[in-house]
Parts: sequence; C-alpha cells; structure tokens
Amino acid sequence: MKNSKKVLSLAVTFAMSMIIFVGCGGGGDETVSLRLSEVHSGDGHPAVIGHNEFARLANENSNGSLNVQVFPGGVLGSETEVLAQVQAGAIEMLRLPVPVLTGIEERFNALFLPGIWQGRDPMFRALDGEIGALFTSIANEHGLHILAWHDAGARSIYNSVRPIYTPADLAGLRIRMQEAELMIQVMASMGGVPVPMPPGEVYSAIQTGLVDGAENNWPSYVTSFSHYEVAPFFTDNEHVRAPEALVISLNVWNGLSAEQQRVLQQAALDGAQAQRTAWAAVEIEAEAQAVAAGAVVTRLTPAQRQAFNDLLTPMWDDWTHLQYYIDRIVAAQ
Repeated sequence: MKNSKKVLSLAVTFAMSMIIFVGCGGGGDETVSLRLSEVHSGDGHPAVIGHNEFARLANENSNGSLNVQVFPGGVLGSETEVLAQVQAGAIEMLRLPVPVLTGIEERFNALFLPGIWQGRDPMFRALDGEIGALFTSIANEHGLHILAWHDAGARSIYNSVRPIYTPADLAGLRIRMQEAELMIQVMASMGGVPVPMPPGEVYSAIQTGLVDGAENNWPSYVTSFSHYEVAPFFTDNEHVRAPEALVISLNVWNGLSAEQQRVLQQAALDGAQAQRTAWAAVEIEAEAQAVAAGAVVTRLTPAQRQAFNDLLTPMWDDWTHLQYYIDRIVAAQ
C-alpha cells in the first residue's frame, strides 16, 4: 500500500511539473512556458519594461503556444547563478550584462573594451546586425542563444573639483573606480588617479575629499547613488559602454517549433526596442534632475571625446588574440 502511494505521488509530481512546460496551444504547437529571470525589480525599470513588452507580444502573437513569464527582483537567483541554470536548461531565459558572459567565454570581452563603441546608435547598428549574429554563434557554443540586445548606457566621469574637457584636466584628480584591473587601467590611461573602492563608500569619500570623483552612467550618478549632490561636474566622455544580452537556453530554443522561434525572436526584438526607449528616457530624466540641482554637464565634441579614446585604444594591445573580433566590431560601426 505504501509503495502504491509512493508511486502515485511520484506520478502526480511528474504530471504537475510537465504542466509548467506543456499545454494545449491553439495553433497546433504545444504550449511552452518560458521563465525569464531578471535581477532588477519594479515595473518602471527599463529592463522590466522591455521584458513585460516581450512577454506580452510573445504570448499574444503565438496563438496560445507560448507563455512567457517574467520573474523580476532576483527571485530565481543572481545573474551568475541563473546563467548556469539557463545553460543547463533548468531555467529558460535571462537578461545579463555582457561582462558576466566573459566568465564562460573570453571573446565577449571584445564587446566592452574601453573606447570600442562610437556611441549608442553605432553600437546597436552592429549588434542588431552581423556582430550580434557573430556573438550569438559564440554563445551557441556554450548552450546559450542570444535573442536581443539591451542598453545599459555608458560610463562617464564626474567630480567635485572642475569641468573636464580634455584628459589633461584629469591630471591629479583621484577618481573612484570599480575594483577590477581593467577599470583601474582605464582611468590610469586617461590621466586620472584611479582609486578602487566599493560603491557604497563613494558618496562619503567624495564628500570628505578622500576621492575627487567617480565614473558611472546617468541613472547611477543620480538615482542609485545621488553622487550628483557631492560631485556636480559631469563630463559625457563615455569611456566604456557595455551592452546587455537577453539569452535563452539553446536546448530550449532548439526544442521550439519554427513558428514559435519566429514569434519569440520578433517579440524579443520589439521588447528590446521598448527597453532602449525606456533607458533613454531614464537618462534624460536623471540628467534633468542633476541639472536642476546645480550639476554642470560638459558635452564633449567628437574630437574631444576621441582624445580620450585615443588614450584607451592602446589597451587593446593586451587583447591581440581577439583582434579578429575587434576589427569586425570597429568595421561594423
């Protein structure tokens, strides 16, 4: 009797687990539920806005054969934890920064070398075209398929001392950098004094003069850390720009029908456009808030921005084994 109950319990458990993935689609395809993990929370975050649009379009346009569910706030785990599960097919989809992908494939480093992107539009022209296809094929080697590319802005310099127009203006300024050798080298190459420091210590460090400034994107400068209150001089030199990738388990992708793949792919691209639009709006709002509080924004000319990039591109010499990919990225812009 006990064995019979145990067998029945296992059968029920298996049946319930299968319901998660398979149902009765109206278009002839089996209904597939796809979970999308996101560490950011709140419906107003650009990533979540993009995901919600992606899910809406996939679900509506698949004639009932797709059921995309968004799990924000890191409830399914951290980016690195979920990445391993997506590779294994235990979780279906994930949005993650490209630097995280370098943990499984170093060729992704080429996508965020300092100074490699000439701006947002050139970057997405490349990623939405041949460069995106090239790195999708690389991701395929590691059990992943890239559906779309998201915006995460660019990192620029801000400080409490003076406006920065040229690399010479950085001389002697102590600028907080991420605790990573690449980022420390970035600031040293541009002429500033890099000071590695955890993000939570930066506000008070600027306030007390331990450092003169830091570098980050607009939303982080204003919304996340309120650094605009203590470092009012912001220069849009954009020394590092790193995209983000929406990925799906390759095994899951290959298990979809051709029509499901078509619908999911188009929904992901449309969702990415919604994310990029939302990110641009957040940047505009953050800048307006900073300016209203007294921040001074220095807009560099193309020649002035190139002066910073000219100091950064020699760093690419450390990545000559990625020269093929570097050349392709530069040419695609």
